[in-house]
Amino acid sequence: MVSKRRIPFRGDRRRDPDLIREGQRRQRIALGLIGFFLLAVMGIIAAGYVIIFVVPPQQLVVKVNDVEYTRGDMVKLLRVKQKGAEFFGGQFSTSSEIFQSLQVIVENEMIAQSAPSLGVTVSEDEVKAYIKDLIGPRSDGSKSSKQLDREFRETYLQYLNTIQLSESEHRDLIRKSMLRGRFRQYIGESVPSIGEHVHLYRLTMRQNDAIAIMQDKFKDTIGDTKDADQLRGLYKSIVREFSRDDPETVRKGGEVGWVTPGIFENFDDIIFSLEPGKLSSPTSDYENPTNTDLIFFMITEHQQAREIDSASREKLKTNALQDWLNKERENHEVFALFNSDIYNWMIAQLGISSSITPTPVPKSPLQQLGF
Repeated sequence: MVSKRRIPFRGDRRRDPDLIREGQRRQRIALGLIGFFLLAVMGIIAAGYVIIFVVPPQQLVVKVNDVEYTRGDMVKLLRVKQKGAEFFGGQFSTSSEIFQSLQVIVENEMIAQSAPSLGVTVSEDEVKAYIKDLIGPRSDGSKSSKQLDREFRETYLQYLNTIQLSESEHRDLIRKSMLRGRFRQYIGESVPSIGEHVHLYRLTMRQNDAIAIMQDKFKDTIGDTKDADQLRGLYKSIVREFSRDDPETVRKGGEVGWVTPGIFENFDDIIFSLEPGKLSSPTSDYENPTNTDLIFFMITEHQQAREIDSASREKLKTNALQDWLNKERENHEVFALFNSDIYNWMIAQLGISSSITPTPVPKSPLQQLGF
């Protein structure tokens, strides 16, 4: 039997079937590796995108009972304040606003959960009316209602685009802020219209000033004087000689005015224990720890019952709301997470630069609502 043996291919080796199959196999492997690496790179890019842009906005920062707020929710509130300041004209201090907004979110949610049971609500129609009054054009009689509505919608959509919020999100923020204001009025009904008062004066000095000399001159100048008119004139001479207060207060002889308890809460124990013609011990500005100046208080009169002016009553209403919030917090499960990473992330979202000019201006409608 004749055996068969393979005769080697002696033609063009590029047409060798084995070599062709081997080349195709290598090509498939190369394409597979390239595809794998492309998928890996795309996966890394996608994962990076998720980690940088998707995950952070969804991370929890505040929870009040079962209601959760994420980083993204907080940025939305901050953006309303930031862009609202630009839109209406105002100030926006990024660092302080971030911390204040965290507190506002907690407080407004506690109010939103508690107010309805006390009969305090804000309807959707009231929210719409407020927004329209805030943003809508003013009628001068030359435009029809349809034209005014159209202009309002155009302005409102432009505003929503500026603050990067949907209409429902913006209305929810406005509703909670309106509810805070209405609830403040509800709580403020307990504020009396008559209360104890002192006619207050102050004198400010630096720690290395001639304090002992001022105290000796005060004692010699005032003596046993109790008459309010005389004290006013004597205080003025002492204040103008020694006080480092702002020029307007010095010009007025250190006069602060009639003050009732709660207006300067940190100093109530001091100023309401004073007698006319006596100088208080030096104290510091508790609300501004960086200010190391020393404050001396004086009073010319002390009345047990005097009508509380409207500005003071508004301040007392705010105090009453804060007292309620401090006590109400015990009835809620409140969780808040905030650290430097979250702070820096929010700074990046808001943008470091701002077109707002840091000059004092009246509060915008948003600030008045509690934003």
